Amino acid sequence: MSDLAEENERLQKELSRQKRLATRALASYQQRALQMELIRQQNEDLDRLAADLARAKRVAEDRAREVEEAARLKSEFLANFSHEIRTPLNGIIGYCDLLGQEEGERLTAHGRRDLTTIRRNAKTLLALINDILDLSKIESGQIDVITEDVKLPDIFEECADTVRERLKNKEVELRVVVEEGADIARTDGLKLRQILLNLMTNAVKFTELGEIHARARRVGDDLELVVEDTGVGIPAEQLESIFEKFRQVDGSFTRTAGGTGLGLAIVRELTRLLGGRVEVDSVLGRGTTFHVTLPGVLRETERPARREEAGSEPALRGSGDTHVLLVDDDPLIQALVRSRLGADGMKVTTAVDGAEGLRLMRSTSPDVVILDIRMPKLDGWSVLSAMKSDPQLARIPVIILSVEEERGRGFSLGAFEYLVKPVEPDRLVSVISSAVSPTSGEVLVVDDDADTRDIVQRRLRAEGFDVSHVANGEDALLRMRVSPPSLLVLDLVMPGVDGFEVLSRIRAAGHEFPVVVLTGKELDDVDRARLREGLARVIQKHGRSMEEVVDEAKRFVIRRRELQTTRVPRVLYVEDVAQNRDIVRRYLRGVVELLEAEDGEEGVDVARRERPDLILMDLSLPRMDGWTATRTLRGDAATAQIPVVALTAHASAEDRERALGAGCSDYLTKPVERGQLVRAIRKNLNRT
Repeated sequence: MSDLAEENERLQKELSRQKRLATRALASYQQRALQMELIRQQNEDLDRLAADLARAKRVAEDRAREVEEAARLKSEFLANFSHEIRTPLNGIIGYCDLLGQEEGERLTAHGRRDLTTIRRNAKTLLALINDILDLSKIESGQIDVITEDVKLPDIFEECADTVRERLKNKEVELRVVVEEGADIARTDGLKLRQILLNLMTNAVKFTELGEIHARARRVGDDLELVVEDTGVGIPAEQLESIFEKFRQVDGSFTRTAGGTGLGLAIVRELTRLLGGRVEVDSVLGRGTTFHVTLPGVLRETERPARREEAGSEPALRGSGDTHVLLVDDDPLIQALVRSRLGADGMKVTTAVDGAEGLRLMRSTSPDVVILDIRMPKLDGWSVLSAMKSDPQLARIPVIILSVEEERGRGFSLGAFEYLVKPVEPDRLVSVISSAVSPTSGEVLVVDDDADTRDIVQRRLRAEGFDVSHVANGEDALLRMRVSPPSLLVLDLVMPGVDGFEVLSRIRAAGHEFPVVVLTGKELDDVDRARLREGLARVIQKHGRSMEEVVDEAKRFVIRRRELQTTRVPRVLYVEDVAQNRDIVRRYLRGVVELLEAEDGEEGVDVARRERPDLILMDLSLPRMDGWTATRTLRGDAATAQIPVVALTAHASAEDRERALGAGCSDYLTKPVERGQLVRAIRKNLNRT
């Protein structure tokens, strides 16, 4: 029994132990189950959080895309807005100027007043549009600072010329002074000009009597611009708010003066961009003074000569060399023209009818013909038609001087200019000077806006330029392929091939004629970079854009004449394939004087005889190959220093080394682009 009891006790103990183990196992399982449930719940929470984050990310990305798209649409809208508004405004202002110039003597006093009102209001509208566009660019960060040497006297003169027009009906004196030592600043010239112009315009707006004084002065290395007026002044409590956007000083005078309330806000933002500050002092009823300080921008330089002291533009042609034939049956006109032109040293011959005029043209070959329309025997239209159909007379410029207003007919028949009697004598002299001193080559105007084309053409023709025009980029490229112009006036925004593409293609083709971009498009940094690469001069369409185009064209003429005083480089091209010679001949037309040879022996002979400035040498040539010809030239003291540029279809490294070893200065492989060829010629000419 004791054994049984002991076994039973053992079993009871084992059962208790197993029970404790089971209890602990159950507790552990329940704990793990609880942990698993917690993990499950945490995973669900994490999944929900991840889903929320994903949704938030998608919403943020959608909003970012919306913001980006809105910014893109805004930029696109502003660009289109600028182009579409500035272009017709340019037409309004341009035609007002043309009417004033061409019809000024025929307009009544009331008509001239109306014309002035139209022009003034158009320029006011343009100024308001510019303010909105400028502030938009600043707010969007689409404006950068381009540092350059800026001539302060020039900027002050330009701004003064602009605001003086607004002072014509006011008893206000405008004075501008650039003090010694403040002549040249290292800053962004365009933004500095805009700051000064906005301050001066603001002063004009609120000054009816007294004076406006604008000056630049040196304070250490800092530049201080001061614009002071004797206008209505600003209440003290409003001085802090005048630089806020759309904020204007209250009062009936201010509301009458108008404006967007953006001018001073733009001044503040542009001044900040240039690293400066703007301050204002004002006394109500006595005037206002603005101070703009730009730190550390002045440099020690010599004061430039005053404009009136600087050398003037070269004379177009000595008037004493000019022979004018006047075809007019009116004795009074004959006497007046003879007297006025004779005073300038011109020789004047007269004819009383068209038949006599044609006879004198053939016998005396005048430099220019002044032609009346209504004449006996043979009228002016018949004379003009006869001249243009006669090779001997076709190139004589014809100035029509008539009481009849038929400019369109006159220009269509080939007249150089059409003047309506009575004409100012100085105007007649100016037109004659333009006619007998024509520009070199043609100005091509490319713009899809018909009004702009017409205005530019008429303004340039009035200054003596030979002008043609096309309405799109594709036609322009076709025209230039046949006959490159001497100067290109180019719009940017056009259907199909736009101005950027035109500029890119003509530069890729090696054309180096100057390009003036005349556009209403608001330019961003990318646009400006593309235009800088295309070496284009940019003129925004505004109130004085036509004057700027004419001024740029005149500067080109002066540069062209200066260059024409130097000898054109002479280049010898040695090539046995006629087609290749023709291509290079056309590539280099107007760039160099081209000599040609068909084989190596002839090339050596021509080089020894003509001593060209540079030689283009093919390598595979009959009788004497290019390698041998080059070595022969290098061995002759008379030709040893002439640079030889290999122009060949051989493209291997071995051929290149062989050519350079023979004495070639450079190596070009066919086919060669025009620009590449021109650059190589100029590079190697500059080495000599």
